[in-house]
Amino acid sequence: MKRKKQQLNNLGRWTLFITTAFFGVLFLYVAGCFVKIAVTGQTRGTDLYEFALEKYLVEEVVTGRRGTLYDRDGNALAEQLTSYTLYANLYEEYGDVVEDIDETAEKLSTVIDLSKEEIVEILSKDAYQVEFGTAGRQLTYLEKEKIDQLGLSGIGFRQNTKRFYPNGIFASHTLGYTKLNEETNVLKGEMGLELYLDEYLAGKDGVIQYIKDKKGYLQPNKKEYVIQPVKHGYDFYLTLDSTIQTFLEEAMNKVWEQANPESLVAVVANPKTGEILAMGSRSSFDPNIRDIENYNNPVVSEPFEPGSTMKIYTYAAAINEGKYSGSQFYESGSRLVNGSTIRDYNTTWGTITYDEGFYRSSNTAIIDMLTNWISPDKYIEYLEAFGFGSQVGLPLPSESAGTLPTDWDLTQKMTAGFGQGILTTPIQHIQAISAILNGGQIIKPQLISQVYDSNTEEMIYEFKAELGETPITAQTAEQVKQLMVGVTSNKTGSGRLAYSLNGFTSGGKTGTAQIADGANGYLANEYLYSYIGFAPAEDPELVMYVAMKRPETGGHDQLGQIYRFVMQNSLVYLGAEKTPVVDIADVYQNTEVPQIINESIEEAVLKIEEAGLTPIIIGDGTQIFAQSPKAMSSVSVGSKVFIQTSKTYALPNFTGWTKDEVVQFAMLTGLQVEYMGEGYVLEQSIQQGQLLTNPIGITLTLTKDLTQINEKLNLQEVQIQPEDLTTESKDEGSQ
Repeated sequence: MKRKKQQLNNLGRWTLFITTAFFGVLFLYVAGCFVKIAVTGQTRGTDLYEFALEKYLVEEVVTGRRGTLYDRDGNALAEQLTSYTLYANLYEEYGDVVEDIDETAEKLSTVIDLSKEEIVEILSKDAYQVEFGTAGRQLTYLEKEKIDQLGLSGIGFRQNTKRFYPNGIFASHTLGYTKLNEETNVLKGEMGLELYLDEYLAGKDGVIQYIKDKKGYLQPNKKEYVIQPVKHGYDFYLTLDSTIQTFLEEAMNKVWEQANPESLVAVVANPKTGEILAMGSRSSFDPNIRDIENYNNPVVSEPFEPGSTMKIYTYAAAINEGKYSGSQFYESGSRLVNGSTIRDYNTTWGTITYDEGFYRSSNTAIIDMLTNWISPDKYIEYLEAFGFGSQVGLPLPSESAGTLPTDWDLTQKMTAGFGQGILTTPIQHIQAISAILNGGQIIKPQLISQVYDSNTEEMIYEFKAELGETPITAQTAEQVKQLMVGVTSNKTGSGRLAYSLNGFTSGGKTGTAQIADGANGYLANEYLYSYIGFAPAEDPELVMYVAMKRPETGGHDQLGQIYRFVMQNSLVYLGAEKTPVVDIADVYQNTEVPQIINESIEEAVLKIEEAGLTPIIIGDGTQIFAQSPKAMSSVSVGSKVFIQTSKTYALPNFTGWTKDEVVQFAMLTGLQVEYMGEGYVLEQSIQQGQLLTNPIGITLTLTKDLTQINEKLNLQEVQIQPEDLTTESKDEGSQ
């Protein structure tokens, strides 16, 4: 018994010893492993630090935002938004798949611009995943939400960046547009400011790292480590004023529809600072859609022969040289230059003063100045000093410097004095006129008001007026300015009818340039109409240049609608205490031309008069077979509507008709017309009442002097004899 007890005690001791030794060895092993891990950071050939980083360290790309383009008041004109690309999963290992193709296609067709059949065709492709082309790209958040609410299986989205232009067709050639590189998901400037400023607008992506928890979130009280800092693009505040730009867009849209010109361009600026407040052209486009017809910005990239607006600088050169005498008389009409005859548009002015020559826009006055007072070469030096022949330097791509006459061509140097044989851009005219309105000192046009760096939260550029050359003295500038005021205030001024403002004093200069036909000279009856004007005359706050090429109808009358509407409303908006036009309807007062083809004369006349229009009957038939303007056209109240009843017609008395009205008449009858001058018909080479059937040529002399028109109309009224009245009564009775 004692022996047995002794054996048990020995067994317990061995068991305790072995157990203690086992756990001691195990402890030493584990401790050794910890020591090894602590010293080497590895176990079984695995770097535990790298393993932990791989499992819990997150590296994330932070997208650099493209800078925003703002107007002068901080309204966004171009900004970066998030967009979405729609896709469909057709492969089960990628997750949920499209279950019902027909149902999916039918529901998606209510949101994206594809038919059900087109979507079915896409979803039936033998592919793992499919996209939906342009219809499924650049989707807005609201469009994504609509699709999410459809509850469709297998439909997903990829997040992209998108450039958004909140105002659509709004200074689009100035702003330009961007294009998304779908491989890099980076927006790239393709046109306008977006292209020119691309390197400053573009952001640069950054990289950050952080430790996540088991659910993938940033652990509390842990820091993000910036591996590469993100850089957002600069924000640009432009000088554009959205209110004035809206006035301009609205007025240009109206005239673009009415006159249907080949092109239309306009610029509004502050002449004291050079800030461009509005700038537009037609045709235009929506940068969100990019329905682009012309990739050039005509304000800076498409020079043209400007016409008589260049007379401003010819007179300025002569005055500045001390050779000009405004009260001196000269014989208007025509001059012979190098074998070519240069004519005034109206040959009936006779002897007038040189001041009067400016008001009436006389070409012969210019030829006299460049012959007797100042040499053509000296004149070209003045043009260069005013900035013609050189780029202005706006931050817009493809700016043209235009062209000055060649050294060897004397005729071109002479005709450049009235704007033919020289190519200029609208922005050059805005720059040049600033010298007239600022005491002889050129103020450089500018488009950028401020530049903001959101990375440092600092304004890194602030607008300051930039001074250019001083081509003329302050006395010369004031004298030319007063001549320009006479263009709208003098009874013989070429701009009095179309460009005088309601309630504001103003000045300006008209231009009517024949369009060149290459080596064939100039096209007959094809013109570019332009005007540059400022207001108020005493202390100009705004200057505007507007030009229109080859309108189907109208000329300075249509161009004046744009100028008057924009200038008058803008001056009130800027705080001028006057009573201008406040509703665009006050300027246009349009009505719609009724459909009268195949109707009787009585019915047609009634419809035309009810529409507030004036019927002009051509021929002696009983039924209408042609009309102009065409039905549904929008025209000004009181306009003439020509209705043709037969091929034979009596030639009307054209006195007081506008050129546009004669054109419409000629289009219907085939009458071949040669025009002398601009404005209203004063004389016609074939007297009224002559019966015509075949096309025949006629010359019409036009004038802008309404006094002459009224005098002639009154004279015709006095000269009506009793027998004429009797005949007229008989004619009315026979009808």
